[in-house]
Amino acid sequence: MRGCPLLIGLVLVSGFTSIPTAAQQLVSPGGASGPRSPEIIPDRYIVELHPGASVDAVARTHGVPPLARFGIINGFLAHMSQAAAAALSRDPRVRRVSPDVVVHAFAKPSSPPGKGKGGGGSGGGGGTPSCPTPPEPTTEQIPTGVSRIGAPAAWDRGHKGDSVKVAVIDTGIDFCHPDLAGNYVEGINYIDSTQPPKDDNGHGTHVSGIIAAQQNDTGVVGVAPNAKLLAAKVLDASGSGSLSTIINALDWAVQKGARVANLSLGASDFWCLFGLCGAGSECTAISNAVASGMVVVVAAGNAADEALFYTPANCQDSLTVTAFADSDGASGGAGPTMRGGAELDDTFAQSFSNHSVYYWDMDGNGTFTIADHPVVDIMAPGVEILSTMPTYDVTLTTTYGISKNYGMLSGTSMATPHVAGAAALYIGANLGATADAVRQALVTKGECPGSGDTAGGPVCASPWPDDPDGVWEPLLRASGL
Repeated sequence: MRGCPLLIGLVLVSGFTSIPTAAQQLVSPGGASGPRSPEIIPDRYIVELHPGASVDAVARTHGVPPLARFGIINGFLAHMSQAAAAALSRDPRVRRVSPDVVVHAFAKPSSPPGKGKGGGGSGGGGGTPSCPTPPEPTTEQIPTGVSRIGAPAAWDRGHKGDSVKVAVIDTGIDFCHPDLAGNYVEGINYIDSTQPPKDDNGHGTHVSGIIAAQQNDTGVVGVAPNAKLLAAKVLDASGSGSLSTIINALDWAVQKGARVANLSLGASDFWCLFGLCGAGSECTAISNAVASGMVVVVAAGNAADEALFYTPANCQDSLTVTAFADSDGASGGAGPTMRGGAELDDTFAQSFSNHSVYYWDMDGNGTFTIADHPVVDIMAPGVEILSTMPTYDVTLTTTYGISKNYGMLSGTSMATPHVAGAAALYIGANLGATADAVRQALVTKGECPGSGDTAGGPVCASPWPDDPDGVWEPLLRASGL
């Protein structure tokens, strides 16, 4: 790409063999109408500096006092005019200046949610009650998604993600929930710092149960039932927040020793409007988190669109997840249809899941190998997923009719925590594994259609039904970890 070193090596995949040099350019794939305009938060900018540059010196020179300072990247958040931002971007100490944008949770309730509150403003952690009376015990069940990926086989070998910390960067967690309380460690509230990171939407609690609901003879079981949960509340009661807060939350998660972070959220990428997809400061933050040893698992998005246009799904070092439809917890495709007949058992969730035909050619040799990073890495169950819900009224229960205590949601938001849980299983058995080693293990051991063979490489030789592109990501299979 001209003038864009961050996009050198982003390649349109043709099949899954070698890529000719001429294809090493950013090409809009068939069926994609181009990037979407993000929801920009007026006059608020993320400033990323070059290594060694002083935040104080740059801010003082331009008269833009920081609203917040970042730790995981060298930079700050500031309020300024567009003209001031343009002047700041010309400072040789500045790597990039990006408008802060609104991010949303990637779930698909039965009726589509309205437009969220921009910027992750007030209305976050306050107003929720103290721990209510817990739900009556029920017969414990293994949700279909957990069963379909073979997590119980990993448990039988003693792999349950023991003590692996997973940061849920989301709407918070109901840390009173009987399936989550024993695994909850601590949290932080970026929406309202005076309140604990208690979930007032429901999305984060649902995600958390998929990852690490305990085996406690009641309710449901998560993929990694002995993993430990950290809550970073970055989305408000409407499921909306800001990209700048995601950067802060990633830094907090690294500082707290999280080995996995789950980001079931996203936004249209501002930089795609200039042909520079994946060039935002949030991607720098993810790369730095991965370099520290943390696996960052990200939802591909729910627009049935090219995932390249959405951040942080399109970040080079994100482990990005699409959604798979499974209705019976078993292979074979014999289960009933889902979402009112829109999805068939054992197929790609084509009615909503984003997808991609791009990958990052990490070594620049034009050959697609497991060392390279596809925009989409893997798929996991994400349709009608049963998991924990808050034990008190929240947005998803009062507005959308999702049940309290336990309920079903669909979306790449639900597929992503299956992968985060599986990453915790792998790390629990391989404590010294690098983040990229975890990614490679999950992908190469993933299930391909037909014979059920593992991928062995970056993609399958044939697609799961309804997969709309030529990069045929495997289905997560925890049993082989």
